[in-house]
Amino acid sequence: MIPDTITQTIEAEGIGEVIVEFPDIDGVARSKRVDADYFIEKFETGFSMNMLLLGVSSMTDVPEGSGLGESLNFADGTIHPVPETFRVVPWRDDTACVRCTYSFRGDTAGAYTRDLLARVVDNGPDLDIGVGAELEFHLLRENEDKSKDEIEPLTDGNHECITRATEAATAVYDHLRSWSDAMDIPLQVLMHEFGAGQFEVLFEHAGPMRTADRAFTFRELVKRAADAEDLTGTFMAVPFTDASANGFHLHVSAFDGEDNAFADGDTLSATGRAFVGGLLEHADALVALGCPTINSFKRFTPGSFSPYTRSWGYNNRTAAVRIPESKPLRVENRIPGADANPYLVVAATLAAGFHGVRENIDPGEPVDGDAAGQRPPLEDSPEVALRALENDDVLTEALGEEFIQAYTAVKRREREKFNDHVTDWERRYLGVL
Repeated sequence: MIPDTITQTIEAEGIGEVIVEFPDIDGVARSKRVDADYFIEKFETGFSMNMLLLGVSSMTDVPEGSGLGESLNFADGTIHPVPETFRVVPWRDDTACVRCTYSFRGDTAGAYTRDLLARVVDNGPDLDIGVGAELEFHLLRENEDKSKDEIEPLTDGNHECITRATEAATAVYDHLRSWSDAMDIPLQVLMHEFGAGQFEVLFEHAGPMRTADRAFTFRELVKRAADAEDLTGTFMAVPFTDASANGFHLHVSAFDGEDNAFADGDTLSATGRAFVGGLLEHADALVALGCPTINSFKRFTPGSFSPYTRSWGYNNRTAAVRIPESKPLRVENRIPGADANPYLVVAATLAAGFHGVRENIDPGEPVDGDAAGQRPPLEDSPEVALRALENDDVLTEALGEEFIQAYTAVKRREREKFNDHVTDWERRYLGVL
């Protein structure tokens, strides 16, 4: 039965339509808009949605072998509203939105990343897990010089934390602050990052699902806020040649009652070390999941603050896993890009870390200084990373074989299309060869 609070809100706010929404395998928002009366009528039974949409790329390329298309006769599944995610949207009159779960013939859809995050959390240790997120993104504007790219960064240089550079995004931030409050997303910090037109936002720590929901929604808010100011907002990992890369840094804390399970004074406890050990043990699979596009792998360059090696360190931004100096002591996974699916980033990070805790995996010694050259590099080949994921029995069990099949099929289809495409870089040969 639909909760009274939802029907009362629909009536009080004059809601005429509801966006029933879900993340696809890449974390792109997909939805149907339904009449408010129809939403109330169908709340319990749910709304039909093509299962294929769980197994297509962000550009809606349809792969073979995903297990979600022809093998199911291209059948519909059902999306079911999650009541606590119902919100009146602040950017449009008389409209609300709601996140959904996804089922197929009465069973949970195995490839649906929001639901697999719930499974990972349910199967985790008996600890209070908190998750915080840092998301980097670019704001771009139309370039008046038509001889160059059609768009360029909103700011023109490396302006990390420079006040006037941050103020260039004030109009966008005003939208974000207002809309985020309305969507229950407590923003702690907005800052100009190192790169031209690059910004970063920090979210308040919360439970794993709430943080993933907030990150998913916030990415949509950035795009809408940028659109409102005739700008483009993007979480693409590396939007320009030589651009600073956009990361998705995930902070994980664990408490046993009042005690920080990851801390032993100012250093990691045995549990904290084991969690880090799990992340490093599964690092190549985490690359496959946290770097969803061909472009994502351009983040991994020596001498940058994007991770390059399978390493960890105290307050070391060159490591793949960082233990920040600020309290409470926690573990930061720096592998994922900002273009990754938030539900998948949280689920994979927790699944790998939980395995480390269960098996008491030793992470080795922390690195000091630049981690490049001190530890083995992270996998920088999309295909080899996918093979590492397929061969990772622990993450396959945690995330589910249905998901692994769909995800690898989608990624390989994208790579095939990329390999078939003649790029501008290749076309330089036209006048020479």
